[in-house]
Amino acid sequence: MSYINKLEKYLVLFFCFLALSSYAQSSKISRISIEGNRRVEKDAILNQIQTKVGQVYTLKDVRSSIESIYKLGFFENIEVDLQESPQGVVLTYRIQEKPAIRKIEYEGYKKIGLSDIKEVVKIKEYSIVDLNAIKETKEKILKLYEQKGFFLAQVKHTLVFDPKTNEADLTFQIEELDKVKIRKIQFIGNHIFSDEELKGVMATKERGLFSWLTKTDNYQEEILKGDLEGLTYFYHIKGYIQVKIDPPQVTISPDKKWIYVSIPIEEGDQYQVGMIDYAGDLLFSKDELRKEKKIEPNTQFNRDLLRQEVLRLADKYKDEGYAFANVNVRSDIHEKTKKVDLTFDFEKGQKVMIGAINVSGNSQTRDKVIRRELSIHEGDLYNETQLRKSIDKVRALGYFSEVTYTKPQGSSLNMLDIDISVKERSTGALTMGAGWSTIEGIIGNAQISHNNLFGRGQTVALNAQLAGKSNTIFSLSFTEPYTLDTHWSSGFDAYNVKTHVPDAYDEKKSGGDVRAGHPIGENMSTYGTYKLENITLDNVAAGREELIQGAGVISSVIGTFIYDTRNNRFEPTNGYYDSLSCEFAGVGGDHHFIKPVFNSRFYTPSFWDGTFRVNFEAGALARTTSKVAPTSERFYLGGVNSLRGYQPFSLGPKKLDKNGKEVLVGGDRELFSNIEYEIPLVASMGVKGVVFYDVGSAFEGLDIGKIRQDVGFGFRWFSPFGPLRVEIGFPILPKEGEKKQVVQFAITPPF
Repeated sequence: MSYINKLEKYLVLFFCFLALSSYAQSSKISRISIEGNRRVEKDAILNQIQTKVGQVYTLKDVRSSIESIYKLGFFENIEVDLQESPQGVVLTYRIQEKPAIRKIEYEGYKKIGLSDIKEVVKIKEYSIVDLNAIKETKEKILKLYEQKGFFLAQVKHTLVFDPKTNEADLTFQIEELDKVKIRKIQFIGNHIFSDEELKGVMATKERGLFSWLTKTDNYQEEILKGDLEGLTYFYHIKGYIQVKIDPPQVTISPDKKWIYVSIPIEEGDQYQVGMIDYAGDLLFSKDELRKEKKIEPNTQFNRDLLRQEVLRLADKYKDEGYAFANVNVRSDIHEKTKKVDLTFDFEKGQKVMIGAINVSGNSQTRDKVIRRELSIHEGDLYNETQLRKSIDKVRALGYFSEVTYTKPQGSSLNMLDIDISVKERSTGALTMGAGWSTIEGIIGNAQISHNNLFGRGQTVALNAQLAGKSNTIFSLSFTEPYTLDTHWSSGFDAYNVKTHVPDAYDEKKSGGDVRAGHPIGENMSTYGTYKLENITLDNVAAGREELIQGAGVISSVIGTFIYDTRNNRFEPTNGYYDSLSCEFAGVGGDHHFIKPVFNSRFYTPSFWDGTFRVNFEAGALARTTSKVAPTSERFYLGGVNSLRGYQPFSLGPKKLDKNGKEVLVGGDRELFSNIEYEIPLVASMGVKGVVFYDVGSAFEGLDIGKIRQDVGFGFRWFSPFGPLRVEIGFPILPKEGEKKQVVQFAITPPF
C-alpha cells in the first residue's frame, strides 16, 4: 500500500471517529451490517468485530474492530457509518477488498524452464495482491538465475487491474542476459600459502577445461560466502587462528561476460597448542580423558583436530548414558609465545535411557529385518556410538534409499525414543533382454532376482543366459542371512554352464554348493562352503590334448574370512572390504589342489562428490598330487573385471601346441590392482563417469617383469535392469597383435 493510500485511510478513520464521538457513549447497538465484501465471507468479518448487538457502543471498541479486520490482510480500506434509530445505534462497515490475482504469467525465460521457475514462486492465482510477496518472489527468481550462472539477470513485474471484478493480472518480466563466468580468482596479502593452494580449498573455480561439466565457474554469491568460511577453516587447521579474510572484491568485465574475484587476506602468525586441561562435571580422571586424544601439547594448532577431540569427549559421556552432554572449549591465546591453552569444560546433563524404538516407512521390509541390525534396545542405557553404528548397519543393507533418525522426548524426562525412518528402494527385478558384450558377443538374458525377498532380507536369483555360441548359463542362488533368527547365514547355489572356446575345446560344468557363515565381532565374518562340480571337455582341438585338461569331478571345501566396513553393499562410497578364501579340492572327486585368493578393496569420498576406489587381488593355484589341475581353475586376466585395456582372458602364460601354435593356458599365480575415480554425471538418473588405471597379470610362478598396465575412462548407469558399464581401456606399451584401444561393455557391478 502506498504512502498516499495509508494517509487517506488514517484521515478517514480520524473524521469517522470524530463524528462517532459526538454520540452518547451509553447508546446500545441495535444492528451491525457489512457492505462491499465480494470474496470474503460476512461471518469472517463479523468475527473480528469486538462489539455485538445489544452491547453499549464505545469508540474504543469500533477502533479495535477496524484494526482486527485490517489484520485479516484482505482489505484496502474500511469505513464505519453510524446512525441513530429508535431501537439504538446502527453500525455499517463499508469494506473495500484488496484485488485478487486472476492470472500469473512469465515472459522472457528461455534458458531456465518454466517448471523450475514455478517451483520457487509461492504466489498462487486468486490470492490477494501483496507487494511484499511479489518482491520476495522476484528475489527468489533472481536467486534461481544466480545459481544457474545468470548473475546479471533482472526481474520486473506488472500488475494490470480490472476494476469491474477487482482482480489483477500479474506478469513477471525476466531479462536473462548471458551467463557470467569467473575468469580469475586472486588473493591479496597471502604469503604462507600460494594462490593455487587456496583455490584448491574453494568450491568456486576459475573457467577451466571441465567447467562445462562441473559448472563450478558459475558465480554464485552464496557459494562464495561459503568459500570464505572454508578458507578461514583451512587457515585454522594450519594453526593460523587469527587470520582475517575480508569481503571479496568482485568486478565485472566491460562486456559483462567475466567476473574477477579478489580476496584480501591477513594471515597472521602460526600458533601451537599449549596446556590442555579439563573442568566441569568430570566423570573420568584426567588421565582417562587424555587417552586416545586427538590433539597434543606443543604441536601445531589444528581446528579440525580440536573439533574431533570435542566430539570424542562428548561421545565418551554420551556412551555412558548422558545423551545431552556438552563440551565447551575455553581458549587462552598467548601472543608472546604463540600458544593456545585449551580447557575442555564438561556439562554432563541428565542420564538417559532408551525408550521406544519406532520404525516407519518400511512398507515392504519387515520390522525385524531392520531391528536385528540394531545393537541398541528399548530399556538400554543410552549409547551414542552404538546408535550410530546401528543406523550405519541399516543403511549398509542396501534396501533403502534413505535412512534417517530422530531422538524425541520419551515417556519421561530421562527417556529418549529413537524414531527410525526409512525410504524403500526397489530390490527386486524381473528382466528379459538382449545385448552385446565384448566377452561373449550377442547376449540373451532372463533373470528373476530379489535382494529382499518378501521383505525378509533373503536373496534369491534365477538366471538364464545365452551368449552367442560361446556361453550358456543356468543358475539358481539363495541366501538366508539370519537362519532361524540366529546370526548364522546359509545358502546354496546350483548351476549349469556350457562354454565354447573357439579353436580349442567345449567345456560343461554342472554342480552346486552349500554354504554357511557366522559373524566374528562387529565387521568380520567367516564362511564355510562345500562345492561339488562335474567338468566334461569335448571337441578338444588336435595337438592340444596335453595342454587342455581337467575333466572329472571336483569335490572341495572352501573357507572364507571377510572384513567389511562398507557403507553400502551395492554402491559403496566409503569403507573397506577384505576377503581371504582358500579352496581345498580332494575331498573325494578326481582333482586335488589348493587355491587361495586374497581380495582387498578401499573406498573413500573425494572432490566433486566422487569416490576414490582401489581394488587389489592376488591368487595362487597349487596341485597336491601329480595330476594337473583343471584348465578352468587357472588364472586368466584381461576384460572388464581385471585389466580393462586388454581383450577378455587374453593375459597369462602361453605354450606351443603340437602344431607350433601359441595356446593361452592360464597361470598358477595372479596379481592385479585397479585404481579408479568415479564421479556422478547425472546424479538423479544414477549416471556416473569413471577414470581408471589397471596393473597386473597372470603368471607361471611369479614374474614381475611380465606385469601389464592400462589406463582408460568409462560410463556407468545403475539402471532398473542392473549396473550397465561401458569402459574404454588403452594398454600401456601394447605388444604386437594387441589392440591399442579396447571397448568393454558389461551388465555387472564394478568392484
